[in-house]
Amino acid sequence: MDEKEVLARLARLEEPAVLATIVSAKGSTPRKTGARMLIGRGGVIAGTVGGGCGEGEVIEAAQELFDGGPPTTVRVDLTDDFTSWSPAVCGGIMNVFIERANPELFDRAARLPPAGAEVEIHYRRPGRATEVYRQAVLESGPRAVVTFQPHAPIDSPITVAGSAILEPGAPVIWFTFPGAWHDIGLFHLADGTFTGLYANILTPVEFLNRRTWATTDLCLDLWAPRSGPPRLLDEADLAEVVAAGLVEKQVAARARREAAALLAGLAAGSWPPESVREWSLARARKAAR
Repeated sequence: MDEKEVLARLARLEEPAVLATIVSAKGSTPRKTGARMLIGRGGVIAGTVGGGCGEGEVIEAAQELFDGGPPTTVRVDLTDDFTSWSPAVCGGIMNVFIERANPELFDRAARLPPAGAEVEIHYRRPGRATEVYRQAVLESGPRAVVTFQPHAPIDSPITVAGSAILEPGAPVIWFTFPGAWHDIGLFHLADGTFTGLYANILTPVEFLNRRTWATTDLCLDLWAPRSGPPRLLDEADLAEVVAAGLVEKQVAARARREAAALLAGLAAGSWPPESVREWSLARARKAAR
């Protein structure tokens, strides 16, 4: 059963169910990132993440969620000795995110863009006109959507402490996290040299439909260079827009908490997510072909 069937069944659920989504796939795998499967207590309701032993692992893990277990990621290794008994095994690795299904989840899943699509991002900045960016979707899942901007649309380099971190026309790999108050960009120079990680503090992205998003930038940015300590940027800009009445004090406080949490996660090694670390410019360019 295809994606439409999974979403259709999710929309009219009459029994407890778990939604499984492939959030990353490496090597040769039977299904690609974004594939979904709906699981009931008795087994598969609709869809597939590839069948065989690997799918069996996901179904088994899903049963724990019916007993109150939390959402989790199941790592399906199709290269190990057990799964290699099957001649149908492709030999890659998949990470499958499982979560309890509900009507809100259906609405979110229905609005996420499919891999291979182009999204139009309406980016608002307090006191400035809305800008529209178009990016190619490389991966799409409930925890993150990965998009690619092959040529940064800027007229002059972005610098931090006198050093360029993003040059005009340089590529950026973006990570959008549904429900989160930040995104992540992997920045490069025009020649493809990786410079570091840039996080915009912003309002959670509104997925207006599968091709259109909207969000508001909250001025604060976190820069984590390839080498050297991280820096919190543009605190004065946030104070300025709050003083001008363009951003509410409660929203500004939430933005500052988000920035503090990211800095703490960076220091503890728990942020950015492993899924971000897995991406490189070579991988993004290959996926965008």
